[in-house]
Amino acid sequence: MSDPFWAYLERLPGNSAALFDWDKALSGWDRYPLFRDHFLQLTKNHATAVDCPTECGLGCPRSVVTHVKTNIRAICNEKEYPAVQLTTRQTLIYRLKQSAINGAICAALGIEHRESKFDGLPHTWRLGDFIPTAGMDFPVVLTMQDSKDALAEVVRSLCLSIPKPFVLIAPTRLHLSPTVETLLAQRSSPFIALNEDLYLGDAPRFLTRRDKTEIFAPLIGQVPEPDSGGTVFFPTPPGTTWLQIKIQFRDGHTVTIWAGDQSGRYTYTQMGMASRKNGNPTEQWKLLEGFANSRGEIDWHSRYASDKLKKQKQELSKHLREFFRLDDDPIEWVKDTKTYRCKFRILPEGAEVY
Repeated sequence: MSDPFWAYLERLPGNSAALFDWDKALSGWDRYPLFRDHFLQLTKNHATAVDCPTECGLGCPRSVVTHVKTNIRAICNEKEYPAVQLTTRQTLIYRLKQSAINGAICAALGIEHRESKFDGLPHTWRLGDFIPTAGMDFPVVLTMQDSKDALAEVVRSLCLSIPKPFVLIAPTRLHLSPTVETLLAQRSSPFIALNEDLYLGDAPRFLTRRDKTEIFAPLIGQVPEPDSGGTVFFPTPPGTTWLQIKIQFRDGHTVTIWAGDQSGRYTYTQMGMASRKNGNPTEQWKLLEGFANSRGEIDWHSRYASDKLKKQKQELSKHLREFFRLDDDPIEWVKDTKTYRCKFRILPEGAEVY
């Protein structure tokens, strides 16, 4: 049986409600006290209405009427049902601690938690990244929408703004429409329903019902095998800068790379610099070898310079950023000497490595 609070959150405007409503919806759940104490936060506001506890079928709220502090009642506005006596505490508004929930979801799913909001997308957060192997990451997005149309609009926006497969998380499958499923399938992006895969344990943390390799199987399947010959990524240690990376050519097709405690041999194909037409090394690979033969610097008098040097340098920098998963430019322009200079160490074949 799934934890009931996921479904309740999906129909709760603003993820806040009177304590009376939280209690009414979740008091039959044995983990509710733990959830309430760790994931709900008291606000300064009092409710002017609460959910009706009477099963009349109308579903309308009851007005909260305060006569004196000791006489607070929830009044039915449609039928002559008896008023419900409330305490002051029951009228207090409690809201979800969204960051706490988001962090707990990430901890359970093994997601690197780097939370941020999406501009223009209500109740939608980028939680961080799922990293199946060093240097390969997929954005993870949590959204809490109240209709199929709203969820579809969010997914359309995400598909336009995220240029790679991503993980979409929602409390339940209630608003998952064929339109959304098609959009996600086109992007090879999996959907996770929290009520199916996560549950609250004895401690204030979530546990998974399935192994993470099963949950994220569609993304793990996109990771190239090391010996497949396809593009791979260097397992760059966290905090590494370009100054800490060393590359040496072994032959015209292979380099050895060192960074921190990581090292390995890679071909131009594995580094994403093979021609799609014939599989030969691209101009970017040839430029990288030119930097090696020039000990990391190329100016306009170099035999490796050409009219296309600036564009080739930009493409080479892009491939290196993607391969090492570093954000800043690996090759700088030195204005005084009009030279392109590698921030990393690069050596030709046969050079002494130290």
